[in-house]
Amino acid sequence: MDGNLRSKIMVLIRKNLFRSIKYSISGYIGFFILEGVTYILLREYGYAHLIWIDALAFFLGVAAEFLINEYWTTRNEGYHSTSIQGHIWRLFKFEFLNLLGNGIAIAVQLSLLHFFDLYPLIGNIIGSGIAFPFNYAVQMKSVWKIDISS
Repeated sequence: MDGNLRSKIMVLIRKNLFRSIKYSISGYIGFFILEGVTYILLREYGYAHLIWIDALAFFLGVAAEFLINEYWTTRNEGYHSTSIQGHIWRLFKFEFLNLLGNGIAIAVQLSLLHFFDLYPLIGNIIGSGIAFPFNYAVQMKSVWKIDISS
Protein backbone atom coordinates (compact mmCIF):
# COMPACT_ATOMS: atom_id res chain seq x y z
CA MET A 1 0.00 0.00 0.00
CA ASP A 2 1.25 3.42 -0.98
CA GLY A 3 2.37 5.58 1.97
CA ASN A 4 0.17 8.48 0.91
CA LEU A 5 -2.91 6.23 0.74
CA ARG A 6 -2.08 4.72 4.14
CA SER A 7 -1.78 8.22 5.58
CA LYS A 8 -5.16 9.25 4.12
CA ILE A 9 -6.82 6.13 5.54
CA MET A 10 -5.36 6.79 8.98
CA VAL A 11 -6.59 10.40 8.93
CA LEU A 12 -10.06 9.21 7.86
CA ILE A 13 -10.23 6.68 10.71
CA ARG A 14 -8.86 9.12 13.28
CA LYS A 15 -11.25 11.94 12.36
CA ASN A 16 -14.33 9.73 12.34
CA LEU A 17 -13.29 7.78 15.44
CA PHE A 18 -12.92 10.86 17.64
CA ARG A 19 -15.93 12.61 16.13
CA SER A 20 -18.12 9.51 16.51
CA ILE A 21 -17.04 9.08 20.15
CA LYS A 22 -18.01 12.70 20.83
CA TYR A 23 -21.28 12.10 18.96
CA SER A 24 -21.95 9.06 21.19
CA ILE A 25 -21.29 11.05 24.34
CA SER A 26 -23.75 13.72 23.21
CA GLY A 27 -26.30 10.94 22.64
CA TYR A 28 -25.85 9.62 26.17
CA ILE A 29 -26.26 13.09 27.64
CA GLY A 30 -29.39 13.67 25.55
CA PHE A 31 -30.77 10.32 26.69
CA PHE A 32 -30.22 11.19 30.36
CA ILE A 33 -31.93 14.55 29.85
CA LEU A 34 -34.85 12.82 28.14
CA GLU A 35 -35.15 10.34 31.00
CA GLY A 36 -34.84 13.05 33.65
CA VAL A 37 -37.51 15.25 32.06
CA THR A 38 -39.80 12.23 31.66
CA TYR A 39 -39.33 11.23 35.30
CA ILE A 40 -39.90 14.73 36.69
CA LEU A 41 -42.96 15.46 34.56
CA LEU A 42 -44.53 12.05 35.19
CA ARG A 43 -44.23 12.63 38.92
CA GLU A 44 -45.74 16.09 38.54
CA TYR A 45 -48.51 15.45 35.98
CA GLY A 46 -49.03 11.67 35.93
CA TYR A 47 -49.53 9.11 33.19
CA ALA A 48 -52.57 10.89 31.77
CA HIS A 49 -50.18 13.26 29.98
CA LEU A 50 -47.62 10.66 28.91
CA ILE A 51 -47.72 11.40 25.18
CA TRP A 52 -47.08 15.12 25.68
CA ILE A 53 -44.45 14.41 28.30
CA ASP A 54 -42.67 11.99 25.94
CA ALA A 55 -42.81 14.50 23.07
CA LEU A 56 -41.41 17.32 25.20
CA ALA A 57 -38.73 15.08 26.72
CA PHE A 58 -37.69 13.84 23.25
CA PHE A 59 -37.45 17.39 21.92
CA LEU A 60 -35.42 18.65 24.88
CA GLY A 61 -33.08 15.63 24.93
CA VAL A 62 -32.42 15.84 21.20
CA ALA A 63 -32.02 19.63 21.39
CA ALA A 64 -29.33 19.11 24.05
CA GLU A 65 -27.62 16.57 21.76
CA PHE A 66 -27.76 19.07 18.92
CA LEU A 67 -26.17 21.82 21.01
CA ILE A 68 -23.38 19.50 22.18
CA ASN A 69 -22.75 18.35 18.63
CA GLU A 70 -22.94 21.92 17.32
CA TYR A 71 -20.44 23.37 19.79
CA TRP A 72 -18.23 20.40 20.65
CA THR A 73 -18.45 17.44 18.27
CA THR A 74 -18.37 19.38 14.99
CA ARG A 75 -16.64 22.51 16.24
CA ASN A 76 -14.21 23.78 13.59
CA GLU A 77 -15.69 21.40 11.01
CA GLY A 78 -18.50 21.63 8.52
CA TYR A 79 -21.17 24.27 8.12
CA HIS A 80 -22.11 26.47 11.09
CA SER A 81 -24.21 29.44 10.00
CA THR A 82 -24.22 32.00 12.78
CA SER A 83 -27.69 33.31 11.92
CA ILE A 84 -30.61 32.33 14.12
CA GLN A 85 -32.33 30.86 11.04
CA GLY A 86 -29.27 28.69 10.41
CA HIS A 87 -29.30 27.36 13.97
CA ILE A 88 -33.06 26.69 13.89
CA TRP A 89 -32.87 24.98 10.50
CA ARG A 90 -30.01 22.70 11.64
CA LEU A 91 -31.88 21.92 14.88
CA PHE A 92 -35.01 21.05 12.88
CA LYS A 93 -33.04 18.74 10.57
CA PHE A 94 -31.30 17.13 13.54
CA GLU A 95 -34.62 16.53 15.35
CA PHE A 96 -36.22 15.07 12.19
CA LEU A 97 -33.29 12.80 11.42
CA ASN A 98 -33.33 11.56 15.02
CA LEU A 99 -36.94 10.50 14.49
CA LEU A 100 -35.85 8.46 11.47
CA GLY A 101 -32.95 6.89 13.37
CA ASN A 102 -35.24 6.06 16.29
CA GLY A 103 -37.62 4.44 13.81
CA ILE A 104 -34.82 2.08 12.78
CA ALA A 105 -33.98 1.28 16.40
CA ILE A 106 -37.62 0.64 17.31
CA ALA A 107 -38.18 -1.56 14.24
CA VAL A 108 -35.17 -3.68 15.20
CA GLN A 109 -36.31 -3.84 18.83
CA LEU A 110 -39.85 -4.94 17.88
CA SER A 111 -38.58 -7.45 15.34
CA LEU A 112 -36.26 -9.04 17.90
CA LEU A 113 -39.10 -9.19 20.41
CA HIS A 114 -41.57 -10.64 17.92
CA PHE A 115 -39.33 -13.19 16.22
CA PHE A 116 -36.91 -14.11 19.01
CA ASP A 117 -38.80 -13.10 22.18
CA LEU A 118 -35.79 -10.95 23.11
CA TYR A 119 -36.26 -8.70 26.15
CA PRO A 120 -37.14 -5.19 24.87
CA LEU A 121 -34.31 -3.37 26.70
CA ILE A 122 -31.75 -5.69 25.08
CA GLY A 123 -33.48 -5.18 21.74
CA ASN A 124 -33.32 -1.43 22.27
CA ILE A 125 -29.56 -1.59 22.80
CA ILE A 126 -29.11 -3.70 19.65
CA GLY A 127 -31.45 -1.44 17.66
CA SER A 128 -29.61 1.65 18.81
CA GLY A 129 -26.30 0.07 17.81
CA ILE A 130 -27.66 -0.70 14.35
CA ALA A 131 -29.12 2.81 13.96
CA PHE A 132 -25.94 4.55 15.14
CA PRO A 133 -24.01 4.44 11.81
CA PHE A 134 -27.10 5.71 9.96
CA ASN A 135 -27.64 8.54 12.45
CA TYR A 136 -23.98 9.51 12.47
CA ALA A 137 -23.47 9.48 8.70
CA VAL A 138 -26.75 11.15 7.76
CA GLN A 139 -26.58 13.84 10.44
CA MET A 140 -22.96 14.76 9.77
CA LYS A 141 -23.73 15.07 6.05
CA SER A 142 -27.18 16.70 6.26
CA VAL A 143 -26.88 18.94 9.31
CA TRP A 144 -23.24 20.07 9.25
CA LYS A 145 -22.24 19.22 5.63
CA ILE A 146 -19.30 17.11 6.83
CA ASP A 147 -18.09 14.53 4.33
CA ILE A 148 -17.20 11.60 6.60
CA SER A 149 -15.38 9.86 3.74
CA SER A 150 -12.60 12.44 3.61
